[in-house]
Amino acid sequence: MIQMPRRNVTRFFIPLIDVLILLFCIFLLMEFTSESKFDKEAETVAEQSAALELLQTDFDASNRELQKFAEDRPRLTELAKLRAELEALQKTNQHTLQQQAYVRIIDIDGKDGSLSYFDDRKPKEPSIKITSRKEAQTLIDRHKEEANGRQVYYYFLVPRGTRFVTTAGQEQDYREWFKGAANSMVKVGS
Repeated sequence: MIQMPRRNVTRFFIPLIDVLILLFCIFLLMEFTSESKFDKEAETVAEQSAALELLQTDFDASNRELQKFAEDRPRLTELAKLRAELEALQKTNQHTLQQQAYVRIIDIDGKDGSLSYFDDRKPKEPSIKITSRKEAQTLIDRHKEEANGRQVYYYFLVPRGTRFVTTAGQEQDYREWFKGAANSMVKVGS
């Protein structure tokens, strides 16, 4: 252990030298910590500059898209108007078609291919069998009266799950019987 000298001046300097040595050590350690902070700050600046460049390219791309949209806006509004007009015409066309068509369903029996008509005005009565041209013409005339000027259309409905198909003779007869009205039995091109 260091013994304290007896003179006053040296008593003052020895503790002062200890303090100075301590301060010098701290000064030396400060360099190590400041370099690591400097490196971290340099990395942070590099990351932020890269992020800034990325944001700048995104901004430029967004700006180009916005300019393109601004150029296309008149065409888009015109296209929206045309689409609205098309939808209105389709609704009108569908409504007009519904007003002009008087659709009736003729059932084809899956077992023997015979025709029948279910009269929805008389639900408790059985289906009307159509076995001849005269019965078909009577049904057509009745439906034309009920249609009040609309076009009568007959849809021939084959039951699902049946493998029976009408014979060529039956199809020919049915086409002849319902020749006076639009129907689903008519071949394309005839």
